[in-house]
Amino acid sequence: EEILRRIPGAASVLDSASPQNHERGFGSRGEQVLINGKRMAGKNQIQSTLRRLQVANIERVELIRGTEAEIDVQSEGLIVNIVLKEGVGTGAGSWQLDARFNDHGKFNVDGLVNYSNSLGSLDYIVGLERNLWVPRGFQGGDWSTRTREEFYFFPNGAVQEDRDQSFRRQHNKFILTANLAYNVDNGDRLRLNGLFEPRDVNEIDTTAITRFNAAGAPVLSATDFHERHSGWVMRWEVGGDYVRAIGNGSLNTLLIYSSLYNPIDEFRNQAVGATVSEINRNLTTQLNTEAILRSSYSWPVTAGQTLELGGEGARNTLSQNFRPFFDLDRNGRVEEITIPTARAKVQELRGEAFANHNWTVTNDLTLESSLNFEFSKITNNYPFSPTANYKFLKPRADMRYDLTEADQVRLKAERTVSQLQFSNFVPSFDVIDNEIDAGNPDLKPEKALTFELAYQHRMPNRQGLLEGRAFYKDISDHIDKFIIRREVSGELVSATGNIGNARVIGAEVKAGIRLAWLGLPDVGIDARYLRQRSRATDPFTGRHRSLTAYWDDEVDFSLRHDVTAWGMSYGAKFTATEGQQTFSDARVLRVFERGSKLEAFVEKKLWAGLTGRVDAYGLMPNHNREYQSRILYTRDIIDGAISRTERYVEIRDRRFIVSLRGRF
Repeated sequence: EEILRRIPGAASVLDSASPQNHERGFGSRGEQVLINGKRMAGKNQIQSTLRRLQVANIERVELIRGTEAEIDVQSEGLIVNIVLKEGVGTGAGSWQLDARFNDHGKFNVDGLVNYSNSLGSLDYIVGLERNLWVPRGFQGGDWSTRTREEFYFFPNGAVQEDRDQSFRRQHNKFILTANLAYNVDNGDRLRLNGLFEPRDVNEIDTTAITRFNAAGAPVLSATDFHERHSGWVMRWEVGGDYVRAIGNGSLNTLLIYSSLYNPIDEFRNQAVGATVSEINRNLTTQLNTEAILRSSYSWPVTAGQTLELGGEGARNTLSQNFRPFFDLDRNGRVEEITIPTARAKVQELRGEAFANHNWTVTNDLTLESSLNFEFSKITNNYPFSPTANYKFLKPRADMRYDLTEADQVRLKAERTVSQLQFSNFVPSFDVIDNEIDAGNPDLKPEKALTFELAYQHRMPNRQGLLEGRAFYKDISDHIDKFIIRREVSGELVSATGNIGNARVIGAEVKAGIRLAWLGLPDVGIDARYLRQRSRATDPFTGRHRSLTAYWDDEVDFSLRHDVTAWGMSYGAKFTATEGQQTFSDARVLRVFERGSKLEAFVEKKLWAGLTGRVDAYGLMPNHNREYQSRILYTRDIIDGAISRTERYVEIRDRRFIVSLRGRF
């Protein structure tokens, strides 16, 4: 990972690697970071694997900007390929000890240890890690504690409630990994990967509530206690890939089996004086499994042309036992609510046949084209919910033309089909609004036609990359909240569903350069600016709005200086998002804004091969602040009668890591 951080252009590829892959199956897409030209035969492992690779085992790092037949994934612009040496030689290990603390005085210690070696033709890497923070990139991953100042308002603007909340998360995760590679004498290669990840997460928030009447006089003082315990969450995964030379081509087979067991115990109580009442309770267990087999054969058809034919089969399941409890008679004790979909089972059987063609038309022009045919069958145990069968064609064309040795133009057109998230099929518990959110088993996958024009300039002497792209995405069956039904009482019920057509248009500029032209060859800058506009029709209001989770503007800027004479490096990264995200529901309109972020590090080589490092997060004066406002309507969002409005400002903690690394 440290090597990639020092290479201009590679850091942005690493940052874009998803920390949590929700896509089912492998598909032709994949992370743009490969090892020996191959993707990992696993999920959620690329970043942890990079942390475990010994520098002594790396032959070189390749930045590939063209279409290559030997590459195991479809390129999205730039691919980073880490080429390992043949055999890892004598045994080598590394370790890291972390002291983690924040500005609230919380202190923890964790770390990791890795070891790699060879036994004849067998290379292996094993690692054990204990991690006490949610990784960056996950929901809530940038903080461990927070304070929130929240106000409820009457429709006339008078304060209805003053709510001061404190929140803390205890995260305890162990990660055990093993990577095996066996080199057969005839050139075949077998790799096996294993992951075992148990974790225990406990979240507690305490809210002091002061309620006022319409005249502004306090009428209630209470304390709300909410606890959510997920433990032990058990995740394990085994995967492998086998490459065999057959004729003048090669057969590549990948397989994986993974399981995630997630129990959730959630409680919410409220104390008024000495009287404690239970507001609600949620006891839920989920089991997700995935089994995938993908195999393909590629060979050179003619000079300059390579064809890959293959198929993939997958089975995914979700089993959920959902037990909600509410205080319906307001006697201070909760009762279990029985719903027809409390015990839900969802299964998908999916197949895919694909053909990928790489054609070097001239020395300056290459064309990568592919056609995927996907078919799936989704079943569930819901009453009156039919089996869903889907069939899709997914064509793709990627053309690249080298204007010069340094300049390349890329034109891409493709049709994509989203993966349905099983969590949207089943009911869930909303502790904030004290209600059950309905599931929707009748979801359809989201389809999109994407067109992209890109330009890339490679600076002389490997000093960096400049990239720019413009894109347009036409979406059908867009997935968001919609009206699933209207009760006899007239109240709307919402769920996640297909709301119709949507579109996204935008442009992105990226730069990864070294400042050698300023006499600073050891100073590197990575910058990114994304500007996009999206539009969909809100199913509740009928008005146009931006798509949920699409920011109007995103900015990333990072600087790194390697002071080689002192054996020291330091750097910082700034990120910001501009615009608002609007979420509509049956009775709620929510607007969300996020503050900017700044993080920094400094590291220094010490004695006896040791390296010390300090990382700091949340350094902006706004403390990684978030803002949200909500409007709650009396009956539904369409009638326009406001029940109350809500606003909050949330301040998250600053966090620091002091690390010591070494080798053995």
